[in-house]
Amino acid sequence: MNISLLDLTERLVPISDFSQGRAGKIFHDVAENNKEYIVLKNNQPTAVLLSVKEYRETREKAALLEKLLERVENIRLLELVESRANDSTDSFEAFVGEEGFSMAELEELSESVELE
Repeated sequence: MNISLLDLTERLVPISDFSQGRAGKIFHDVAENNKEYIVLKNNQPTAVLLSVKEYRETREKAALLEKLLERVENIRLLELVESRANDSTDSFEAFVGEEGFSMAELEELSESVELE
């Protein structure tokens, strides 16, 4: 969605406009014309006003995107599993031994560590 600078400036509304009688017009534009406003407080964007319909559509799109991203991540993980399926793996005990420790030493060391 391309927004021109003029469109953007028309969407900016200081929060003081709500107490100066413009609230009705702003909410009418949002509800009836599907217009969006960016509310400024101390000249900083603080909130966005959009119609309930637009909000619901945005939430639905976000939920769909979340599902798609989860599926993509699952596919990526499955591909990783498949690529490693034929790799030879050693047991944890073998790994500990290769690192020059025994399981007894590791258990003794773990007993001396305090977790907070």
